[in-house]
Amino acid sequence: MAGLPIQAILFPLIAVAAVIFMLIQRKKAAATYDQQFSNFRAGELARRLGLNLIEGDPNFNLFIRQASVDVMRGPTDKNPVNIQIRMQGEPHGVPIELTYLYRVEKKTGISTITWSTWFDCRMTAFSKQPFPVFEVISRATPAGSIALTQALAPVSTGNPSVDASYSVGTREPAVAQILGQALPNFSTFATAGVHLVGDGNRISYVMQQDTAPLVGSALYYAEAMATQLSDLARRLGG
Repeated sequence: MAGLPIQAILFPLIAVAAVIFMLIQRKKAAATYDQQFSNFRAGELARRLGLNLIEGDPNFNLFIRQASVDVMRGPTDKNPVNIQIRMQGEPHGVPIELTYLYRVEKKTGISTITWSTWFDCRMTAFSKQPFPVFEVISRATPAGSIALTQALAPVSTGNPSVDASYSVGTREPAVAQILGQALPNFSTFATAGVHLVGDGNRISYVMQQDTAPLVGSALYYAEAMATQLSDLARRLGG
């Protein structure tokens, strides 16, 4: 150590201390937000929606996932971060399910570290009868554009205001007409963005972690989401 300038000793110590301080502050901030947005905890969200939590930690916060000890700790080569939430019920006479998946894996090689992330969050209503597939996305959102997941050409719904706000894809004109009647009820989600996927038996409102529709923005209106999805399932599939 003799002969080394004092800066060479202090700067690394200061850097380490700064990192530790930021980690502590980030943990405190996550805990504060978790408390502030406690209505997004899985157990509380299920209660709000009239659903039964059948899988997952009731204290996991779908809005502030960094509040989770597992998420804060991060993955190791042997132990991935794996968060799965599932709640189900029929609060409006139609089967409804809300699912959430967040999984991160880490693989350390000789000279590289590979991170793999899976994310899926959606609220789904199940219809009694099958219906033609469709997809709906908001044309514009504050958080950017929404990526389509099905190869369906956009069609007119017959409602000019709906066509101006949403891109609707389906091969069945009758479905487009029903969507033209139902989509005005989704105006509540204008700031979050709307992404609806109908696969023939299920209608899902698909959410994302870093693009529109953002989980927190969309689930802020979770009760309205359940109501409108149930109504749409009845319109399309009885």
